[in-house]
Amino acid sequence: MTHRYAKPLQLAKGAIDEGKLGELIFASWRFGGEGRSNHPHANLIEAQCHAFDQLESLCGPIGSVMAEMTDKTGKGYSSLVISLKFQNGAVGSLIGTYDSSYSYSDTHRLELNGTAGRIVVEDTVKRFSFQRAGQETAEVWQAGYFNDSDREFHHTFDRHMDEILMRIKLEANPLFMLERVSVP
Repeated sequence: MTHRYAKPLQLAKGAIDEGKLGELIFASWRFGGEGRSNHPHANLIEAQCHAFDQLESLCGPIGSVMAEMTDKTGKGYSSLVISLKFQNGAVGSLIGTYDSSYSYSDTHRLELNGTAGRIVVEDTVKRFSFQRAGQETAEVWQAGYFNDSDREFHHTFDRHMDEILMRIKLEANPLFMLERVSVP
């Protein structure tokens, strides 16, 4: 899924892999905007697939899922809340909606809380922060003025496609990676 190729989410994955978060305690994902589809579960299928992909990528396999959904707007189950339990014992929540607006700031928010710190990702490509437990300051990344590539969401799709094409080439030619390495 494309979200994992956003710079803030790659920074989150790196911080977790380095052990900065400690043991994961909980994860919270919220993502919503306006959606148009005749399918009653379009929000879950089209938008929240990114949540499941990202949460499992960062937090590990999901062991159990419970959900509440509403069709209050008459557009199918366009808003939902999902409770998760990861196989590692951590818990999580997912709020997803097609009854909001992508124009709102903080449309997407991811929080990962561990025994050693907390990671927050804002609007997928906007901002990453890591704060150690007990510290009043945080490490923050946000794209600089001329860093359009990391700030622009559509470039996450480009990075995703680059990886897919590389894997296809590798599958077709196992020596492909060796060919890319230049020898002095």
